[in-house]
Amino acid sequence: MNVFMEKVSIVVDFATVLVLAVPIVIYTIIRSVLPRSLKDVAGQKITGGGNGLGKAMAAQFAARGCTVILVDIDLAAAERTASELKNVGAEAYAFRADVSSYEHVAALAIELNSTVGPIDILVNNAGIVNFNSLQNTNEEFAGRILDVNIKSHVWMTKVFLEKMIENKRGHIVAISSMSGMYAFPWAVIYSTSKYAVNGFMSALTEQLRLQGHSKYIRTTCVCPYYIATRKDIVDFLKKPRFEILTTERTAQVIVEGILQNKDFIAIPPFFEIGVKIMQLFPLRVQQLVRDYIIREYDLNSSN
Repeated sequence: MNVFMEKVSIVVDFATVLVLAVPIVIYTIIRSVLPRSLKDVAGQKITGGGNGLGKAMAAQFAARGCTVILVDIDLAAAERTASELKNVGAEAYAFRADVSSYEHVAALAIELNSTVGPIDILVNNAGIVNFNSLQNTNEEFAGRILDVNIKSHVWMTKVFLEKMIENKRGHIVAISSMSGMYAFPWAVIYSTSKYAVNGFMSALTEQLRLQGHSKYIRTTCVCPYYIATRKDIVDFLKKPRFEILTTERTAQVIVEGILQNKDFIAIPPFFEIGVKIMQLFPLRVQQLVRDYIIREYDLNSSN
């Protein structure tokens, strides 16, 4: 009898989910076709970086009236970017920290909270890109990639989340990669680290929901295609099937997505749908997509 009632209970639970899901799906479809309003972030404090995408995003948030806190292991770059932002009337600060180290991040949080104030929008942007097979990746460098690309997200979120919960306001943003959705064979360690970031953000989002914080602390996971932020990226991708993204355009799409409180941003958007559809099929079919549509064999080919 207990087994029968348990099965009935499961059927009832599934039916409940279906009934509750219908209006959510309809609402989501409507929101996807209608323009979303952008939230006002003037006066809020946001983290950024001294180079690349972190710098481009910082400039866009500064233009919207945010106070920008540039955190970078390259202090000179952070200070240079802070100076550029100040010259156009923005409020900006530069700090040096190795965000893969919990001790550095904890000390940074204490300094920021006591001088600038609590962070409102935390953008975890630190990352090392490396194109190499597993057997050709130096062990020490592989460890550094994993430390920076994974631990920086965990430690930065851990130390700044407390104040967000206390103030009942916050937004945590993870800059991941399309390689966190679609395993990239020419960058095994890098792709592994980005899958970890996506998993971390999914778990964190659910934790905040279950703890009752998701109404005032938002999360956004960003998965862009390859961005022309560094020469080694451009040099490696000799024959990409899709156009490499520009830093400025990518930053614009990300900032607009954050201001719309999107929980996930794929750039370009069709990649998200394409990857999800591809994963419905057997592995051999997925490999056909890689061979004939993505053309992974040609990606680094000069011929």
